[in-house]
Amino acid sequence: MGVQSRVISTPFVGFLFLVGMALLLVVPNASAQAPPPAKAKAAAKKPVTPPPATAQPSPKRVLKSSPSHHYDNKLRELEEKVVGLKERIYKTKTRLLLLKERILNDVIAEARAVLVHVDEMGPSFKLQRVIYHLDGDKIYYQDTNSGNLDQKDRFEIYSANVLPGNHVLSVEMTYRGDSSVFTYLRDYVFKLRANFTFYATKGKITRVQSVGYKKGDITWDLTKRPSITFRVRQTSYSKDSIGTGRAPKARKP
Repeated sequence: MGVQSRVISTPFVGFLFLVGMALLLVVPNASAQAPPPAKAKAAAKKPVTPPPATAQPSPKRVLKSSPSHHYDNKLRELEEKVVGLKERIYKTKTRLLLLKERILNDVIAEARAVLVHVDEMGPSFKLQRVIYHLDGDKIYYQDTNSGNLDQKDRFEIYSANVLPGNHVLSVEMTYRGDSSVFTYLRDYVFKLRANFTFYATKGKITRVQSVGYKKGDITWDLTKRPSITFRVRQTSYSKDSIGTGRAPKARKP
């Protein structure tokens, strides 16, 4: 009896062991598939937020300016323009005063030379060409081709400030004989040259006339009479001469 009971109990124990192992394998799989109740409840309670809506720009308010406000703006602009014009006028007047003072100082500090060509040859001689040099520099040239010498017995060729002191004036005049009485003069061309030294005084106007004239008298041969002479006259500055920049006209000697 004792031996049989031990044989029977051994298979039963093995059966129980197999059943327990099966249960252990089945229970974890079921627990892994089913979500935990806490997490499921949290997922159910979490609200679904909708996508944010784009903000629409608020319409701008247009402020209508009143007539008085518009008038004030225009008045302010006009006042600014007037102030700007006043400043420009003041600056311009200041520059003019400084320029005038500078010119007057320069004029009075320096000497002024006025050179004038005079033709006293008469109808028997016609001026063809004239050339002037002052201190070696050419300052004037004209001939009959330009037409500036026609019907001109006196004209100014130079007027400017010069350094005080001695100055050399060189003149060349070309005449052609033109006489209806002495017809032989038409074959003659007279080339006259002369140099003249004059002194320009500081603060004065020195007026020099170079004169083409006939020297001698009627008893002289006409072919030997054409010549050049010079006349000098100095004057002080006056308001008229300073304002116009020209020397007063000298009387004919």
